[in-house]
Amino acid sequence: MKRRVLAASGALVASVALVVAGCGGGDSSTESTASTSGGGSGSAAVGSGATFPATAYTRWCQESGTCNYAAKGSGGGITDLTAGTVAWAGSDAPLDAEEQAAIGVTVYYFPTLLGAITVPTNIEGVDTAINLTGAAVAGIFDGDIANWNDAAISASNPGVTFPDKPIVVCVRADSSGTSYNFSMYLSEVSPAFAGKVAAGGSKTPNWTATVSKSPGNPGVAQCVKDNPNSIGYVDLGDAQRAGLSAKASAIGEDGAFVAPTIAAVSKAGDVVSIPDDLLVKVVNSPVTGAYPITATTWVLVTAGGEHVSDVKKAVTYFLGDTAQSQLEGLGFAPLPEHLQAAAQAQLGKLS
Repeated sequence: MKRRVLAASGALVASVALVVAGCGGGDSSTESTASTSGGGSGSAAVGSGATFPATAYTRWCQESGTCNYAAKGSGGGITDLTAGTVAWAGSDAPLDAEEQAAIGVTVYYFPTLLGAITVPTNIEGVDTAINLTGAAVAGIFDGDIANWNDAAISASNPGVTFPDKPIVVCVRADSSGTSYNFSMYLSEVSPAFAGKVAAGGSKTPNWTATVSKSPGNPGVAQCVKDNPNSIGYVDLGDAQRAGLSAKASAIGEDGAFVAPTIAAVSKAGDVVSIPDDLLVKVVNSPVTGAYPITATTWVLVTAGGEHVSDVKKAVTYFLGDTAQSQLEGLGFAPLPEHLQAAAQAQLGKLS
């Protein structure tokens, strides 16, 4: 397959354009545009994709001068990689069979970081983070739980008075790896959710709740921030930047709720074995104390790509100590040593 990668000319300055209208009731939404780009001067290692790791990827591209990255959602990055308009894609979800067939060549996956998919709330009269069981979160997002004073929510939060108000459910408008991992978790803890919305996870879930859609993780964070009595799902870094991390729910079961801390995210990555393709699953980790809605994210590289040597330089930097040591400050956890070593070993396949 002929690759026609568009190399960026000159240094790109990181930019974010985001206009989010009120995410009101109904399933209609005013969709905004959100993009982030940045990187090295004239680098041929142009990438696009997931907004989940965009802060890290943009910073690393700029610091190393090895790459450029545009955040548009995992699905958008996969589309660009398939069309040959980028040399690599960022994705929080593996290719499905149809996407792999469209690309037509071997795709190598390089995990780069671990992150929490937080569930922030903005509830009238409730000023702290709440506890939510996985079943309750699933019920909210499949429409079975529509009001904040529902017994399934109150039971996990003794002493908290919830308003008798409808829940505004904020979701992604674009094809998203964050949605994939979030819906994967909900489908594993709730057979009802799996049957109605997404069995095994989807980048574009068929939400059966009344939802308000916004593009990108920053868009969902803004929807939660702007709307009273709302809930959403967004990576920890974007929750922090939106001022929502203090209201990121602790998730789990009664008596075993886990807040989305860096330490709890790291525990989720303590996987027993690593598959040869490096497609590790850290969602719903069985490790005690692990935050259950943790995701990893990958750089996707096609075998034999025209600019594979340039991409190799970028990924080498992403996996190095300088880049990995910055992750906690950006709201992520670095890769566990054994997973990082496996990714570095796979770099030998890029030539």
